Amino acid sequence: MATAPVFEERKISVGRVFQRAFSAIGNNPVVVLGLAVLVGALPSLLMTYLFVQLGLTSPEAIQSGAVSPTGFGAAIFISSVIGMVVAALVQASLTRAVVSANEGRRVTFGESLSAGFRMILPLIALSILFAIGVGIGFMLLLIPGIILLLMWAVAIPVLVIERPGVIASFGRSAELTKGSRWKILGLFLVLFISYWLLTVVVGLVGLGMYGATSGAGGLTVANLLGSVIAGTVFNILWGTIQPSLYVELRQAKEGLAVEDLQDVFA
Repeated sequence: MATAPVFEERKISVGRVFQRAFSAIGNNPVVVLGLAVLVGALPSLLMTYLFVQLGLTSPEAIQSGAVSPTGFGAAIFISSVIGMVVAALVQASLTRAVVSANEGRRVTFGESLSAGFRMILPLIALSILFAIGVGIGFMLLLIPGIILLLMWAVAIPVLVIERPGVIASFGRSAELTKGSRWKILGLFLVLFISYWLLTVVVGLVGLGMYGATSGAGGLTVANLLGSVIAGTVFNILWGTIQPSLYVELRQAKEGLAVEDLQDVFA
């Protein structure tokens, strides 16, 4: 009687995760950079510019009463919603591009963006639940928040690629990350430190350019460039590392070929 082949689970490699991510960037740099800038960084910059023009970021305006607490609260809420929508769209679009790149295929900007729009509402719902759960966990002596962050590290790629539903995506992510969370923590620390160093460099450059104003509501050239650069780098790093981690976890735990992942995009 024939028996099914048994796949032996192997350990994930942080190095392979970075290799997958950088390979995806190298294989399709125009699409990855375009998504990070046009869909991610620029909308955030425009939102910041609008708030500056309306005086919603000025402490003096708030203290003087020119901006009411209600108006300030509404601005924060709108900013959070827009930021969540932008982040979800970028992540879903880049997931499409990264999974295709891991298979050795290139996708167009339109194909990636279309994949993002198709999943936008479930991704927003997942992002809200993720933020609430991790936020409460961080308020409970920090450790529970870190645990949830690691458990749900690939919930977004799960939702985009496997489409099990919003709630089921959290459980599936917890299943995939089980046994690998210390390595995932190390991966996140590397990302955090790298991004922090970038913001320090951008901040120092901004100080060197202090006074070079663009006339855009008091924003300096350094503010504008720094915002775009930092936003772009963050979107590229997080948007390629997260789906690369997902692919690595599935191949390590289940021996799944990347070609099988592409079936959801057929």
